Amino acid sequence: MEKTITEVAAEILRQDPSEVVRFRLLRDVLNRPPGDPALQLAEDQIVDCQVMRRLTAEQWSDGGWGAFHSRDSRRKQKIPTTEMGVERALNLGLDSTHPILHRVEEYLREVMLGGLPFPDRPEVNDRWPTGVRLFLASTLSLIHPRDPMLDADRQLWLEIARRTFQAGEYRPEDEIQAHATLTGATVKDSYLVLNGKYQLNILGSIPGSLSTDLEHQLLAWLWGVPGGIGYLTMPLDRPPPLEKSGYVDRWLASLELLARLFPSWVEFASTSIDWLWNQRNEQGYWDLGSRPARMAYFPLSDNWRRKRDRRFDWTTRILMLLRKYVDGINDS
Repeated sequence: MEKTITEVAAEILRQDPSEVVRFRLLRDVLNRPPGDPALQLAEDQIVDCQVMRRLTAEQWSDGGWGAFHSRDSRRKQKIPTTEMGVERALNLGLDSTHPILHRVEEYLREVMLGGLPFPDRPEVNDRWPTGVRLFLASTLSLIHPRDPMLDADRQLWLEIARRTFQAGEYRPEDEIQAHATLTGATVKDSYLVLNGKYQLNILGSIPGSLSTDLEHQLLAWLWGVPGGIGYLTMPLDRPPPLEKSGYVDRWLASLELLARLFPSWVEFASTSIDWLWNQRNEQGYWDLGSRPARMAYFPLSDNWRRKRDRRFDWTTRILMLLRKYVDGINDS
């Protein structure tokens, strides 16, 4: 598999792909080191692509993109929320040193400190204060996971996880009691349950924060949750149905999140990776359908009117996940 990953990436690079595809293949599939001339050139060229120009144009002067978590249908932006703006920037290959993410990082700090209001309409329930802090901390952790401002949030969710799994497995009654003691929030059947993507972002933001046993218990539970990861809602214990590209997109996003955060994901992912490997076409590329409605990831290329660009985007995304899997297996 490792040889084929490298060969397919090299073949795409020979066909003059988009700026983002070139950069991500060089950095995240072929593992070119910082300072590599080809990698540096590709990074410099990203600024000229259409998707980057849109991201820049729609960023507000305060550093956000208007609404934070809940979309406001009155605003006709391609980037509908600050959460989406951060995800989009990261998926284009930007990091915390880029001005776009530096501005939004400062914005997040200001909202967390109370200098700016949280822009979304509040919910009238006992979950909202915990939820707002969760959305903010999770988004900041994507940009700067070791920011000291996140220390208290990380410790809170680690303690909730410890209490929830204190019996060696997930027990909802222990999770309910943990929140009753630590946050005062009603958690049952809500977005505060530990399978949510925001909680997972915080829990895995610094490698080693979870004990080996707790991480394994968490992932074993996640792989059996019928709805998968909260807000992505795709079961992890079976391949996604192929009739809608949105299903595949959210299933891939679930695997990508776990691959980024938890080293032991490789112990659970072999069936998923085998299925994904077998979806290649005769040329060794992946093309899993039209652009999903959820646009945080795609497109990487400027548009998908050319099937070639759509194929390159899907293939690049999958090659990056396969690279993480191969590297994880080698490390373990």
